[in-house]
Amino acid sequence: MPRLDPPGSNDARCYHYPMRILIAAVVALLLAACSPEFDWREIRAVEHGWSALLPGKPVTMTRRIHLEALEVPMTMHGARVREAAFTVAVVDLPDDTPQTRAAVLAAMRAGMLRNIGATQPQVSTAQAGVVDPGGASLGRITVERVEASGTVQGRHTEMLAGFAAEGRRAWQWVVIGPALDREQASTFFDGFRVMRPAP
Repeated sequence: MPRLDPPGSNDARCYHYPMRILIAAVVALLLAACSPEFDWREIRAVEHGWSALLPGKPVTMTRRIHLEALEVPMTMHGARVREAAFTVAVVDLPDDTPQTRAAVLAAMRAGMLRNIGATQPQVSTAQAGVVDPGGASLGRITVERVEASGTVQGRHTEMLAGFAAEGRRAWQWVVIGPALDREQASTFFDGFRVMRPAP
C-alpha cells in the first residue's frame, strides 16, 4: 500500500505505479478508514488550481504515474462516507498543447472505467465554474461528465466522474461506491471549480 502524505507534503521521490493500481490503492484505503456522515466542506487547493466540496476531511497523496506514454505527477485528495469514496486528482502536464491535454484526459477516463470493468458508460458534457483564489467567479469551463457501473472484487460498483483540462493541468473528480446516493454524488460533481489566478 502506498504511503499517504499529509496535506501539503512535497515528497519528491519517484513512484512508478500504473494508474489503475494508484486509484485502487487510494479507494481501498478510503474504504478502510472511518466513515463519518456527510460533512460537506470547501477544499481549496490553490497550488493545484481547483476547489471542491468534499464530504469530510481529506487525505492527500502525490505519486508519479504513467498515462499512456507520459510519466506525470498526480496529487489526489480523498474522503470517504459509508462505502463511497470521493477523490479529486490533478495531473501536471509536460506542455501546454491541446494534443497533450486530450491524450491525458482520454487516459484518465479509460483508467477509471477499466478499474470498474465498465462496458457502457454514459458520457456527456457539463459546465464547471472558474474562480479566483478568493472564490470570485471568473466564468465557466466545459467539462466531461461520465457515469458508469461495473464490478469490483465481485461487487456492483457505480461511478460518477468529471474530467477537465486547462493550460498545463488536467483534473478528475470521482465518486465511486456500490450504490451511490445520487443527491450527494451530484453535490460533489457540481461543487468542483477550476481555480485561476486573479486577472
